[in-house]
Amino acid sequence: MNKSMEIPENKNIYYFNSIDSTNQAVRRLAEQDAAHFSIVIAEEQLAGRGRLGRSWFSPPYSGLWFSILLRPKLLTPPNAAQITLVTAVVIASYLRDHHGLEVKIKWPNDLLLENKKVGGILTELKGKPDHIEYLIVGIGLNINQQQSDFPTNLGLQAASLSTISGQLYDRTELFLSLRDDLIKGYGLFFSNGFNPFYHLWKKYTITLGKKVTITWPGGTLAGEALDLTEEGALLVKDSLGNTKIINYGEIK
Repeated sequence: MNKSMEIPENKNIYYFNSIDSTNQAVRRLAEQDAAHFSIVIAEEQLAGRGRLGRSWFSPPYSGLWFSILLRPKLLTPPNAAQITLVTAVVIASYLRDHHGLEVKIKWPNDLLLENKKVGGILTELKGKPDHIEYLIVGIGLNINQQQSDFPTNLGLQAASLSTISGQLYDRTELFLSLRDDLIKGYGLFFSNGFNPFYHLWKKYTITLGKKVTITWPGGTLAGEALDLTEEGALLVKDSLGNTKIINYGEIK
């Protein structure tokens, strides 16, 4: 369905037909003193990025590819990882409550339907050890793609809301409603911390209680995912029975 979104004029929403990366665009705006909650959304990303430098498949007129600029006044870098978890909870809640889609969360940043990835979150920041100048939350959601639209290497792993539900979605309506929920969610997080989202994350996740292999640039850890700390870290019991606290990584 090759139909452009109809984004209303708003000084804090920057709409592009095609762009390199919405995260990169928000970074450029942030360096020009763009406002808190400024959003860049594009029909297509030519150089969309996921975690660990991977590319993100962002074809035109089919998904939601957008990034949000946050300028939290009191948040520090050690707590920044919670933003990814909060974002996942808000999106999962929205799709469950408004569209009846049983979205699951895979730690730390994947959104799944029927064990296939339909969305991801990439959070980046600029700051110092005790201070965040700004955060960028990049969100990619597969909405109206058909299964044949995905490259062969993604076809067994990825899906869209449409391939799961059999419906086509109004992307403009979905984006604007989701934006409102995200802004409310971030406001709640900045004033009350991660606690309001903690139990929902545990309710929605597929990660806890499972054997996992976590990789990060410095190594690999295999074990059982026991729990999530209130700070958003994963507790993993390794083969020797030791419990490790994992703040950053990716589950294979």
